[in-house]
Amino acid sequence: MPVFADEVPPSPEKLRAWGLDKGELIDTAVPGFQGAAAAAGLRPDGRVDVGLIAAEQPSPIAGVFTQNKLPAAPVQISRRHLRGKSALAILANSGGANACTGPAGLEACLSTCEHLAQALRCSQELIFPCSTGVIGQLNQLAARINAVIPGLKSRLTPQGLPLAAQAIMTTDAFPKMAQARLNLGGREITVVGMAKGAGMIRPDMATMLAFVLSDVKIDAAGLQKMALRAAQASFNRASVDGDTSTNDTLLFMASGRAANPLLTEEEQARLEAAFTEICQKLAAMIVLDGEGAQHLIVTRIKGAASREQAYQSCYALAHSPLCKTAFYGRDPNWGRFTSTMGALAGRHDYPLEPELMSLYIGPDALVSKGVWQGPEAERRAAAIMGDKIYQLTVDLGLGPHEFWIFTNDLGPDYVRINADYRS
Repeated sequence: MPVFADEVPPSPEKLRAWGLDKGELIDTAVPGFQGAAAAAGLRPDGRVDVGLIAAEQPSPIAGVFTQNKLPAAPVQISRRHLRGKSALAILANSGGANACTGPAGLEACLSTCEHLAQALRCSQELIFPCSTGVIGQLNQLAARINAVIPGLKSRLTPQGLPLAAQAIMTTDAFPKMAQARLNLGGREITVVGMAKGAGMIRPDMATMLAFVLSDVKIDAAGLQKMALRAAQASFNRASVDGDTSTNDTLLFMASGRAANPLLTEEEQARLEAAFTEICQKLAAMIVLDGEGAQHLIVTRIKGAASREQAYQSCYALAHSPLCKTAFYGRDPNWGRFTSTMGALAGRHDYPLEPELMSLYIGPDALVSKGVWQGPEAERRAAAIMGDKIYQLTVDLGLGPHEFWIFTNDLGPDYVRINADYRS
């Protein structure tokens, strides 16, 4: 049973103001951190494929990982290392997920951590490995890590975080970064996040890979609480195709370089709000960049009889091929959307009263209390569905419960990308 939150979703206007599809690399340095990237030959296209994020000293870390029951080797190792609540480096690669690779995959991942730990003169428990790419392929980074480490170390710089963001891209059309600044205890706090993901996205913790760095002074326990809640309000509300990756990893790190005094409750709330907004931006970027997607749709269910019904109704719309292809075709096919609610209610024995249901695309009702509002309402809805970002709301009229998620459309490019993924 998921943890729920009833907050209002970011409006389409706010999402547009965030400039989600610009793919801008954030060159803001985060005091206490450096980044670098290198090409280890893991990808056939020769792009940078290994990113390193290193702290000046062991720093508090928090993590949220996939709920897939076949977690990749780096997820298993990072989960184990998280028990120490401290990290010195995140080592992330594309070009190979190292998932479903058995003992050999674990051995390769541990070997990589050991070699990097020797180079950084630290315990290997302070290294957090992350991988993305084709599942079932043994990660070749372990065999090449000694050749890659000197270049990574020599390139480490406070301005190198965008390079690390590029190194983790796979089918991403653009890099995904976001930043925030706020004043806490008279100190300016910097927060920078980066993520990758475009396919195999289903909200069962977070997304593919996401790293959020800050110079705030906070302990690991406080950071973990914020990471869990931020994930619930962002990555756990992002769905592209309904598939949960074996490698999903969200890591928060805090260097403490801001040297702020102990945070008050109000300051903790403001910091968590900044972390959450960063994660919401990254999650929305991922959904908008969904493989072949043309639209980002904020799907909102209101008036459900239970929180579980609101939650499941959101995902029923988000995962239905009929609904997603209607999104792609900019077709306000309200019959598909309402019948999806009926099918879900039938499967789970949820209450449903057609004469109480209303459906909105944008601000205007397409269906009100079970009655279609006519061709003019449908024309307005079709025009809104031409926008890159819009909201679809279903009010079930049954109770006080609601939920929302980010989803997108499904078009022919998704099939092409995934049919040719390994070729």
